[in-house]
Amino acid sequence: MQRAEINGTALFWDDVPGPFTAHLLVGTGLEDDPFPRFGITELVEQLAVTAVADAGRDVDELDSTVAGDHTRFRIVGEPERVAEAVNRLCRALAGPPVDGLAGAARRVRARRDRERGWEGFQERELSFRYGLRGPGRNGWDAPAVERIGADDVRAWAAARFTRGNAALVLTGAPPKALDPRLPDGPRIERPVVAPLPGTSGCWLEAPHEWGERVAVSYEAPASPAGHVAAELARERALRDPRVAGNLTGDVEIHSSYTGGGRMLFWLVAETDEPGVQAVADGLDGLLRELAADGPAEEEVRRVERIWSDRLEGEEQRRTQLFVAGLDHLCGLDFLDTPILRARLAAFGPGDVRAALAAYPSTALLVLPAHCEPGEGSPFVPEPDPAGQDLHEAYAYRPRLFGPAGRHARMYLSDEGLAHWTGRCHHVVRWHQVAGVGVAPGRRVVFGEQGGVIDIEADWYKSGGDLVAAVDARLPASLRFPIGEGEPI
Repeated sequence: MQRAEINGTALFWDDVPGPFTAHLLVGTGLEDDPFPRFGITELVEQLAVTAVADAGRDVDELDSTVAGDHTRFRIVGEPERVAEAVNRLCRALAGPPVDGLAGAARRVRARRDRERGWEGFQERELSFRYGLRGPGRNGWDAPAVERIGADDVRAWAAARFTRGNAALVLTGAPPKALDPRLPDGPRIERPVVAPLPGTSGCWLEAPHEWGERVAVSYEAPASPAGHVAAELARERALRDPRVAGNLTGDVEIHSSYTGGGRMLFWLVAETDEPGVQAVADGLDGLLRELAADGPAEEEVRRVERIWSDRLEGEEQRRTQLFVAGLDHLCGLDFLDTPILRARLAAFGPGDVRAALAAYPSTALLVLPAHCEPGEGSPFVPEPDPAGQDLHEAYAYRPRLFGPAGRHARMYLSDEGLAHWTGRCHHVVRWHQVAGVGVAPGRRVVFGEQGGVIDIEADWYKSGGDLVAAVDARLPASLRFPIGEGEPI
């Protein structure tokens, strides 16, 4: 693997057999969007990739995705044509063709609609850990993407899609025509988002669509040591009778960078309903054992051999290139194959134990719907996210007392806003508001901890005063336009 720089953008390349492929990676994603303009990164992505496609399909493949922490553009074809497409892409990012903003918004909305019906275990857990902050936004809809203006899109692209905040990855030597020119700007450090209080040590129910799988997650260093520890835990799980005898498939490893040199790791095991408790308790037990006692030396050496064998394959070389680009965006060390082999050879049981030291204090368990962990499990049910109370508040009552509104109340105080439905309540404190949707006679308050309170002025006595009181307590920068609500 070679590392270089071209026009101020980091470049990683290796001669890998197969179609010539370029990945342009940019260190901004869904997690970075300001909530009132959630979806703005996807607008820039759609405008740029459409501009390249409209200029002529002279490449074999062209696609793009926006993940939580980065945006990826992939182009496959003849090297010189790929280079020209990369050049066009960078020009479009430097000056987004905002004449196509309406079409881009429709495509972002369509993508959101397709993804809305399926919430994966990661989105479920990240939303629980972080609320509407940072990684917790990944599974949320974009409430007002159609109303984001051209000036906002240009400013966002100029600030985030810069040469210092990007990396170019090639599966071959750089073509002569390659001349990517992104706006000047530094790499943007990923902010560290602390989990919400009381979330660690809980177990959650996954959406029904997820099936019969168990996931255990925890925080560990964003380093080879963290990955080796996760691989070693997986290998032990496949041999541990508590887990292996109840598996119906594999145990997978997933990871996500969370900033500050830390990552979240997931071990995801396929099982069936009778095996859920055994697999959940077994995975948790072996991870706690590794965190307390570390592995045997032969276990570490087995994982070293597994990783060394993987480094020989062509697919792994492609993966290493891609990971090198992502690591650059995160500010992590550049590790080519010789450096990685040396690190693996130097690892010992103490390194694995240290990498898993935070497991007991950061672990979360995700189970299939209607399942619970076994008796004696250290995991506790998830707390009520709206279980806060306001000390003093003014009550707003519904205008009509039908079956749905007889017990409903809206409470407003100097601390925050609370909605009581008669069966449950939601509280959003003013200093934890992520955004407020605005329409005539309507306000939708989104809390950082995940609470959402929809206020229809017509539904409450003195509802106009309620809306005015909310407006007086929230800065204009949190507002974004939304559609009108249901009339009374």
